[in-house]
Amino acid sequence: MKRYITLLFLTVFSGILYAQTADDALRYSQQFYTGTARSTAMGGAFGALGGDFSSIGINPAGLGVYQSSEFMFTPSMEMRKSTSGNLSDDKFTFGISNIGYVATFKPRMTSKDGWQNFNLGIGYNRINNFRKSSISQILNSESSMLDVFEVNADGFSDNQLRVNYPTVEYLAYETYLLNPQDENPLDYDLPIFPGERMNQRKTVEERGHMGEFNISFGANYAHKLYIGASLGIQSINYKSTARFTESTLTNSASDLSNYYLEEYVKTTGVGANLKLGLIYKPNQNIRLGASLHTPTFFSMEDEFQNRMASHFKTEDLDGYSNYADKTRLSNYTYDYRTPMKFTLSGAVVLSKKAILSLDYEFVDYSNAKFSDGQDDFDFNGSAEFPEANDIIKSSYESVGNLRAGLEYRVSSALSLRGGFANFGNPYKASSIDESYNIYSAGFGIRQGNFFFDAAYSYSDKDESYIYYSTPTADGDLTSGKVDLQDENHQVRLTFGFKF
Repeated sequence: MKRYITLLFLTVFSGILYAQTADDALRYSQQFYTGTARSTAMGGAFGALGGDFSSIGINPAGLGVYQSSEFMFTPSMEMRKSTSGNLSDDKFTFGISNIGYVATFKPRMTSKDGWQNFNLGIGYNRINNFRKSSISQILNSESSMLDVFEVNADGFSDNQLRVNYPTVEYLAYETYLLNPQDENPLDYDLPIFPGERMNQRKTVEERGHMGEFNISFGANYAHKLYIGASLGIQSINYKSTARFTESTLTNSASDLSNYYLEEYVKTTGVGANLKLGLIYKPNQNIRLGASLHTPTFFSMEDEFQNRMASHFKTEDLDGYSNYADKTRLSNYTYDYRTPMKFTLSGAVVLSKKAILSLDYEFVDYSNAKFSDGQDDFDFNGSAEFPEANDIIKSSYESVGNLRAGLEYRVSSALSLRGGFANFGNPYKASSIDESYNIYSAGFGIRQGNFFFDAAYSYSDKDESYIYYSTPTADGDLTSGKVDLQDENHQVRLTFGFKF
């Protein structure tokens, strides 16, 4: 069984090499179905519109709206900039956010009140991009992660730390950041003086993405009712390297100069879900839609490793002042289930010149769940010793995500678009608000059987996190809070052919 020590956000874990966290659950549960440029420009509000491959990920009944076969693909560029105080870092990503094919089959004989067409869709939508670099710091910190190492190591001999390998405390022992007392080897001294202040810095390099491969079916009944179903195969590819560094102040009398702890994790997973949906047109101007997404059931595997290195001001008797060690590269398999989603949609068509579309998505993030760890761990604990699933339930709640889009047809060849999306705050704590907005705009060109769409979107998200926390007899030992601003700029271009 894994020991789990955490607060919310990007917390550095002590006493374990790596553990599945509530942050991981939220990362893989937040998904964005905006693969094509048209959908991106209109805020992803396609639950009642259809006729766009991204809409299949929201409401598979949108597949029934197609009147002809179609092939499209969407290259994309994304720039993310993370800022904390006067520090900033950015990362560019190029990739394919969408590729799809729709085949339309029409019965030989149709009636006005019968089935008009049956459509099959096959393709891929990018639903999340993890590529991001961030840097933050706390100067003159009143606490140190070395204090966390000491709290967790006290009561264990150096041999026990070695037997329990891999632990962060073992790395601290091997790099002379934890030193057994001569009179009591179960207690440890630190290479800094009690109450000494430290400068702290953390860099995080994240890579990877989530994507969904769809096999979908849609049908059109009397141009009034559209139904659809989709089997989604989702993939997760996530990699993170986080380095936490502490250094003594320039006037410090301690022999320690600095040290770092580096945490590497790579997560891969494959999962499946089912989507069901319908669209109803009471008249030519109004469309109503509803869809249900089952949870996605993932089989996951983590690969992880920790490294630590220390640097002292003076050399030891053997002439060394630098020390380094690392844990073995380890693997852990488990299952993960995302929350269910439900979406209600509406759209208004005005004089065949303009479209106004709205989607409201309901999702309860507290229903995310880890299970079936390879060591038979179920990720459930108690009120006194909570595990990952307990923290998910106590930390997250249900939210409503709103998407809105507008399209205006300037001519038969040119359309202008704009969009807005609001993603609600998933945290229960009133002191935490990570809701944010996405603003988007774009245009589309139609020429014969060819179409081209372009879109730009912008979001600005504020985040907060702590570097470390561990319980002590006098209360939690916690680092200061770090505020991070995450700007996201995206450009998508869709090329498509109807036939």
